[in-house]
Amino acid sequence: MSEVIGPSMLKYIENRYHNQRGVALIAALLVTAILLTLVTDFIYRMYIASSRAGILKDSVRAGALASDGVVLAKAGLEELLRKDSNLVMDREGLVFSKPAGAGLSIEIRAVDESGRLSLRAVYPMTGLTDPRVDKPLRKLFKDAKLEDSLAESLADWIDSDDVPRPGGAESSQYRSGPRPYKPRNNHPETLDELLLVKGFTPDVFGSVNRYLTPYSPDGLVNINTAPKEVLAALSDEMTGELADRIIKKRKEAPFRDRSDIMKVPGFERVGFSLQDRITTASRTYRVFSRASAGEVVREVEAVIQLGGGVLYWRES
Repeated sequence: MSEVIGPSMLKYIENRYHNQRGVALIAALLVTAILLTLVTDFIYRMYIASSRAGILKDSVRAGALASDGVVLAKAGLEELLRKDSNLVMDREGLVFSKPAGAGLSIEIRAVDESGRLSLRAVYPMTGLTDPRVDKPLRKLFKDAKLEDSLAESLADWIDSDDVPRPGGAESSQYRSGPRPYKPRNNHPETLDELLLVKGFTPDVFGSVNRYLTPYSPDGLVNINTAPKEVLAALSDEMTGELADRIIKKRKEAPFRDRSDIMKVPGFERVGFSLQDRITTASRTYRVFSRASAGEVVREVEAVIQLGGGVLYWRES
């Protein structure tokens, strides 16, 4: 077990975290160290147990390790956020991989759900749009050269009435297909649900799904973790160049408060208009855990709420 990182190594990384720049890299090193310690211990215990019992096949071992990868990611993120609540991520999120003996290995990636645009564009009972959410969604679709009618279809999917908007769809359209179904008439419960909404073909879904989330009740976007495409969608005044300035600034030091965006060159005016659309911290993350045992690979995708439970779980 010589690969386990002890207290002295963690202390070294913590000192680098507090004393050097390059915040995203140091944060990634710290969470990797934390996860490395946890996962090495888990793999060792699992190997000993399975060797003694002699009954766990590779498919079971891989599945168990992939599932526990989510638990490991949650523990690592909680430990990291105890040290600094303003976590910075690049577009790939925090990535950790660990080869191990006995043919076991695991890869874990965590991304911030608050670094995405909320799908709660409409209030279900009234059908009124929430401009903080609706306008960024429309700009995202426009920037991706997609039809604006996608926003209308999403609004109809959410609102409780049965009157289609121009370009949208309600019950009569969904019931007329070869496999009839009804719109939810509420906010989407999962990201995959978008594939049921008119206009969200697999190609369309594939081009925007990494920028959207159903798990953001307040609709605020974390400027410490959002990718360029999401940042650029926050306002009609936002450009790719301005989004790049945010990313450059957060690499130097994380934003501690939403008002800090006003300190970025070019945001003296537009930064004020973004105050009700942004945040600098998050407690909800999407975890991708991929484990292998021998020739068998198992994957788990989960959305976890730190200090809370599991919001989504998919195994493959």
